[in-house]
Amino acid sequence: MEVSNRTIVNGIKKRLGKEKGNWAEEIPMVLWSYRTTPRISTKETPFSLTYGTEAMLPMEVAVNTLRVANKDDESKAQDLRINLDILEKKREKYGMRQDAYEHAIESVQSW
Repeated sequence: MEVSNRTIVNGIKKRLGKEKGNWAEEIPMVLWSYRTTPRISTKETPFSLTYGTEAMLPMEVAVNTLRVANKDDESKAQDLRINLDILEKKREKYGMRQDAYEHAIESVQSW
């Protein structure tokens, strides 16, 4: 949790530069970036491990890209159900990958 918080705080600092007063307005963008950036340990984004699918950029919805335009509501709902059905297996797989990554880090640090 400390690493996550530090990453978010650093992201806010980078976005603000010298204008420290507008930090509250920067939080949504920093959190979006954090949630949609793959982690080294799992090679997955926190968003995909939470919702079972990759996030769509707001621009994709606004501009109605091919990813959005070629699907009707029923097709989208079916895709979401499928993704949610396999989500638990996906979490288990990436949990094991996370454990292996942490073990490898501990091994290197103990040298």
